[in-house]
Amino acid sequence: MRHSLSTAAQFTFVAECDFTALVAHRAALRTRAEAAAVKLTFLPYIIKALIEPLRQFPTLNSSLDDERHEIVLKKSFHVGIATATPDGLTVPVIHDAGRLPLIALAKEIERLSAAARAHTLALEELQGATFTITSTGARGGVLATPILHHPQVAILGVHEVKKRPAVVDDRIVIRELGNLSLSLDHRVVDGAVGADFLYALVARLETPESWLTQGDLA
Repeated sequence: MRHSLSTAAQFTFVAECDFTALVAHRAALRTRAEAAAVKLTFLPYIIKALIEPLRQFPTLNSSLDDERHEIVLKKSFHVGIATATPDGLTVPVIHDAGRLPLIALAKEIERLSAAARAHTLALEELQGATFTITSTGARGGVLATPILHHPQVAILGVHEVKKRPAVVDDRIVIRELGNLSLSLDHRVVDGAVGADFLYALVARLETPESWLTQGDLA
C-alpha cells in the first residue's frame, strides 16, 4: 500500500447508484439461489456488470510497468475481491470473471472468501488480478477512497446500500441508494475516462433486466 501511494497519482471519483431494480431482481432470484445453497449478494451483479465497461474503457483493465514506462493493456478480466480476514485484508482473484453466470459467480466468491479466512488459498488464487473490488458491506458508510492494488490502475469501492429519499419524475420517493467510489492512477486514466466508466457501470447496475439474460443467471 505504501508503494502504491508513493508511486501512483491516485484520485477518487464517486457516483451515486440507484440499486432499486437490482434489489428487486435479486429478490426474484432468491429461490434459485437458495436451491443452489448460495447467498446472492450485490457483488456478483457488480462483477458481471463491470465487464462490458472494462471492454469499453480498456485503460482501466491495465497495469503500469514503472521500469519500462509502458501501459500494459490486459485482454482478460481477472477480478480481485478484497476480503476481510482475522489477519487483515486478503485479495483472492476470480480469473476470467466474465465467463461465470451469476449464481456460479456467487458460489465462487463464497468459496474464495472462505478459503481466504481459512488460509487455504492456492498461490494462483492470489495472483493475476487486473482490476479489484473492495466492498465494505452492511457497515460500508457513505464512501471511502480505496488504495490501488499495485500495479493495477483502478479499484472500485462499494458502500452501504439502504433506503433513502430520492427525486424521481419531480416526486420524492424511497429508493435503494448507495455510493460507488473509483480510485484511479491519473498517470494512466484521465478523469473524464474514469467518470465515463463509472457512469457506464452505474447504468448497468440500475437496469439489470436490460442486459442480464437467462444464460447469465444459471
